[in-house]
Amino acid sequence: MSEKMMKKGRVALTALLAAFAVAALTLWGCGDSGTKGYTDVTAQQAASITTTKTANAAIDPATLKQWMDEGKVNSSNAASLDRVVIVTVAPLANYAALHIPGAQLLNSASELSITRMEGVGTNTSEVLTGQLMDALVQRFGITKNTTVVFTVSKGQSLMNATRAYYTFRYWGFPRERLKVLNGGDDAWNDAATANSWSSDYALTATVPTITASTFSVRNFYTGSTSNFNVRYSIGDMLALVDKINSGTLKTDASGVSIIDARGGVSATTGVYIQNSIEDNYASYWTAATGKTGVLNSPSAQIAYLTAEGVTAAKKMNYVYCASGFRASVPFFVLDGMLTWPVTLYDGSWQQWQSYLSTATANKVAAVWQTDALTSGTTISRTFNGSGAALVAGTSITLDAASNAMYTSISDSRANQQLIEDKAYFTSGTSSSTTPSSGSGGGTGSGC
Repeated sequence: MSEKMMKKGRVALTALLAAFAVAALTLWGCGDSGTKGYTDVTAQQAASITTTKTANAAIDPATLKQWMDEGKVNSSNAASLDRVVIVTVAPLANYAALHIPGAQLLNSASELSITRMEGVGTNTSEVLTGQLMDALVQRFGITKNTTVVFTVSKGQSLMNATRAYYTFRYWGFPRERLKVLNGGDDAWNDAATANSWSSDYALTATVPTITASTFSVRNFYTGSTSNFNVRYSIGDMLALVDKINSGTLKTDASGVSIIDARGGVSATTGVYIQNSIEDNYASYWTAATGKTGVLNSPSAQIAYLTAEGVTAAKKMNYVYCASGFRASVPFFVLDGMLTWPVTLYDGSWQQWQSYLSTATANKVAAVWQTDALTSGTTISRTFNGSGAALVAGTSITLDAASNAMYTSISDSRANQQLIEDKAYFTSGTSSSTTPSSGSGGGTGSGC
């Protein structure tokens, strides 16, 4: 055989093997999403990673049990590319009573939101700072190669797990490395009973001993801060509503949507952010009495959202609720299950309501008032179907200097959390290569 023919044969074989590798990854869960963002592993190593290749970010008990059986949960192997950490997002008392073996506690009463400055005052339910995130990540022993599974104690709302998911996404964790145990500890307990799992898998009160890590969310920074796009500030939300009211931003099939996930708010007689779709966070799952809800299938979620006027064609979906917790449920469905674009307005209704002009104490300047008419229109920023006088909320503490200084909702200085968090996120990285954070707003890689 001539040298020329041999070269052609080698090229053809190489191309065939490459095509086979791509096809194999595509057939498994999320395709090649499990390898995106990892530049320090070979293709062969990446192919061995399984926890990033689930169909979506909601997993069932059998999947978590398999990872346990494979020794991935709390693995002490520093070289492992597929470690798993289980985080129970619940009140301390519930976790202390019973939890999945090996699970650690993220206290839902004190570690999921804090009071922070934004706009012209502090608000009581905002995303964690970078320092607090690092403290959690290191306490849990999370490294760059860890897949985090969030669950909730028996009888607790799954929204605590989805709020944790949102928080980790905000701080740069790629979608493929975050999971929610569908149905929480109730589903785990039911699966153990139905399948006669051994007592090793029974819910326990034993607290695992974990070696802390030194990993920081700052290690995710590789030149992009797009992970912060999953969150909207009060100024962002006011500007969004003004654009829709003035007709410069569309809410048609390919436009944007605002989803009010509080539940129980009437579209005709309720009070809500103008242009909102009145939704209910509990519509995304099916729950037996006294048990944690089980998220509906992706196809069922699509059918439900389509009926609400939300499809994959939407440019962006903005979700809010009362305090940023319930809205994390549709956030998770859109981002973690469907990979549709989504941003969460973190301050939500409690902040929006506190910016009403009817406030007596802590009254914000006119430009910031959420019931003001959008300039050049006769449309209010707040829909009031009740006809009654609007009652202002009390979740903010006004900062007089900011209220006087920031005379425009577009003043970037009034987005204090974004400024602070970007500064921390970009302030230093380790020498090791880390997973990419993925783009914010639901366009990141993986599941």
